[in-house]
Amino acid sequence: MRLLSCSAGLKLLGDGASAGGSSARRPIDRARRPSRKDLILVIDDKVKKVIKYLQDCEPKEGYYLAFSGGKDSCVCKALLEMAQVKYEAVYRVTSVDPPELVRFIRDKYPDVKREVPRDKDGNPVTMWNLIPRRGMPPTFRVRYCCEALKETGGDGRKVITGVRWEESLRRKQNSGLVNIKLNGKIKDLHFSDSFQRVKTGIILTNDNDESRLMVEFCYKRTKVTVNPIIDWKGSEVWDFILKNKVPYSELYDEGFDRIGCIGCPLACTEKRKIQFERWPKYKTAYINAFQKLSDKLREQGKLENSKFGPDGHSMFRWWMKD
Repeated sequence: MRLLSCSAGLKLLGDGASAGGSSARRPIDRARRPSRKDLILVIDDKVKKVIKYLQDCEPKEGYYLAFSGGKDSCVCKALLEMAQVKYEAVYRVTSVDPPELVRFIRDKYPDVKREVPRDKDGNPVTMWNLIPRRGMPPTFRVRYCCEALKETGGDGRKVITGVRWEESLRRKQNSGLVNIKLNGKIKDLHFSDSFQRVKTGIILTNDNDESRLMVEFCYKRTKVTVNPIIDWKGSEVWDFILKNKVPYSELYDEGFDRIGCIGCPLACTEKRKIQFERWPKYKTAYINAFQKLSDKLREQGKLENSKFGPDGHSMFRWWMKD
C-alpha cells in the first residue's frame, strides 16, 4: 500500500505552558504579555506554519472540525478558511452547553452542522438520559459524558480540534500535534522517536517526513486527531482573534475564561456554583436526572449502600463536592 506524504509540516515552537491551565481571556493582562511587536512576529510565524500544514496534509474528503463554539475552535475554523482547504465544521449538541453559546454558534457560524449524539439504536443521547443509564454521576475521574456526548464524532476522519497544552497538565501530557487512537491493527507497529506512547494511543511530538508518513499510514486505519494550535498561548489566541476579527462568544467579555458544559466536574466547586446561579434550570435538570438514577438504584437494591445519598437532591450535593 502506498503511503501518502506531506511535503512540509508544522514544527512546534513548544515554549511550554503553565500546568494549572490558562487564565488568559479578554481583556488580557498586558503586564504578563510579551511586547506587541514580538507577539505579532510569533503569531504570524505560527499561522504560516499551520496554514502550510493544513494545505499539505489535506485529506481528499476534507477535514472534520470538532467545533465547540469556544475561542480555540473559532481560531481553528478561521485557520481552515485562511488555508482554503476542504473541511466540515460540526457542533455536537451536548444538551449542557450555555444557551448563549448555542445562540452564538447559530447566529455567527450558520454553516456549522449540528450533530445530535445517538446510541447504537439511533436514540438521542443527552446528559439527562446518560446519567441514569451509566449508574453514577459523571465525576472528575469518570467523565463518561465527554466520550458519549463529544468524542464519538468524526470516526474515520482526520479531525481538527482546538486542544492546547496551556489548558491543563493532562493535555500537556496526553496531547501532541497529532493524536492517533490505536486499535489492534496498528498497535504492534514500530514508531520512531517522533512519537510517544500514551494511554489513549500515540502522539506525534515533532514533525518531519518520517513522522508524517506514519500519520498518513495510521490515518487510513484509525481515527487521527490534529491539534494545530497545540502550542499556542492564550494571549496568542486572543491576539489572533482581535487581529483577524474572528467572532467569539460574548461570555468571554463577561469574565468566563473557559466555556464548556454547565456543571462540568472538571471545574472547581465555586465556578460550578456560579454557573448554576446563572442557569438554574440546568441545576433542576441535573437533580431530576439524579432522582431517576436514585430510583433505578433503589429498584436494583443498591441505594441503601450508595455513597450518593437517598434521592436526587442529596446526590447533587455529593456531586458538587466531588
